[in-house]
Amino acid sequence: MVPHFKARFSEAFTRNASYVRPGDHTYNTPLPPDDERCFRLWLTQNEVCFDPEATVVDYDMRGFWMALTTGDQKARSEIDQHDGRLHYPDYWKTPYHQTFSNESQWATRDAPHWNEYGQLVEKSGTLLFESRQETGSGE
Repeated sequence: MVPHFKARFSEAFTRNASYVRPGDHTYNTPLPPDDERCFRLWLTQNEVCFDPEATVVDYDMRGFWMALTTGDQKARSEIDQHDGRLHYPDYWKTPYHQTFSNESQWATRDAPHWNEYGQLVEKSGTLLFESRQETGSGE
């Protein structure tokens, strides 16, 4: 793993650790060999930015893919209205993700949540992340 990613993942996990539900968690869904081949083909065909060789991941893309192939309604990608970028559901974000929220399958109810302004906030109201794209207009 590239050192700056390792540091970013470590920092995110440290911040998010208190919001992880208790239990033994695997944040990188294991796939049988045939499914793994199909998954990697899907990554390539769809130009998904994900390293299939990574052992520590901030997003369980295999879990997302598996849900997508079984018709799970949660498995949808879309353009985020706040930043204009492709976005995958928080459900598969791991505690290594900088925007780990209460929508993740591994999160506690009191984990940070998204408000209507595209901001990730703690229960106390502390702003952790804002997904709005800067317009550069000075406003």
